[in-house]
Amino acid sequence: MRPFALALVWILAASVLSAQVEPDFPKRVARAIDRGVEWLKAKQLKVGDDKGSWGSGDNPTYGGGGDAADDRVGITALSLFALLSCDVDPDDAVIRDGFTFLDEHLDTSWATDQEHVDDSRIQASTYECGILLMLVEAHATARGTKAMKAAKSDKRPPLALTKDEKALVAGAVRWLRAMQSRTGGWRYGEPIFEDPDGIHQDTSATQIALLGLVSAGRMGEKVPSEVFLKAAQWNLETQEKDGPAAKPVAPPGAEGKSVPIRDGDKARGWGYCPGSAEEEETRASGGMTASGVCSLILAKSQLARSPLLRKDLAARLDRGMYDGLAWLDANWTVEENPGG
Repeated sequence: MRPFALALVWILAASVLSAQVEPDFPKRVARAIDRGVEWLKAKQLKVGDDKGSWGSGDNPTYGGGGDAADDRVGITALSLFALLSCDVDPDDAVIRDGFTFLDEHLDTSWATDQEHVDDSRIQASTYECGILLMLVEAHATARGTKAMKAAKSDKRPPLALTKDEKALVAGAVRWLRAMQSRTGGWRYGEPIFEDPDGIHQDTSATQIALLGLVSAGRMGEKVPSEVFLKAAQWNLETQEKDGPAAKPVAPPGAEGKSVPIRDGDKARGWGYCPGSAEEEETRASGGMTASGVCSLILAKSQLARSPLLRKDLAARLDRGMYDGLAWLDANWTVEENPGG
């Protein structure tokens, strides 16, 4: 996956921003990825009951001092996904230990319609469920890539899932469909995790659920188009209703050039939790606006061949995406999550 990522970085830097890029920029990006891989490998716990995991929200991976919920399964799954996406060998000891931890600690009753009976295992929320689906796809892809290289073939084999992986994917999709709110979004996933303040959807969990469902579709698990339609409609309704007209901004080093802005584009973002009584949860932020744009892109991609994607809906989705990108363009900074 790394060659694609580097190509994307180059295209964005050289074509979209039209900026002068240093000749060694792709190599610097590759070195940064390698350093990140080594750092993430080093943070995996090597001893104790949590061996193979990356701990919970208050462990050294996050600098310590936090009071996050026990999210060892989600953090471990996300770490494994990142490593596999950076071309770490699927048979690497770090990968094997991580999957051993998941096998020993994840309660999959939510995926098999069984009652939760083992308190020693960790139940999954929407976040874990979506990330696990992405992880299964990444692991199967990595295994296929390794087999292709071993056979000295340039033909990528179809994704091959184990029996247990197929059951997990089917169960996860079934659970996520059941957890989608009436209006189209997702939250943590009742009854496993009670939704705070009775609000059953937020922008963050909705994006993770959609990412997982799209992965499931690529693995051959059918997800009804109606699921993506409801999600698209919810994200459109929760985007800011209005915003300042988007203005071209010249990137550094690209004097006289600007980012393409469409006529009528307005900077309209997303907040974390529409409907919350807390102002900081409803105001637009960089992270949540990126999530909202991502959700619209995912939903439209899955509706592309469906009669549910009518011209008026497609136009609204495009408008929402461009306006969300305009918000990010107007508020972007590398120093903080703008608005967060």
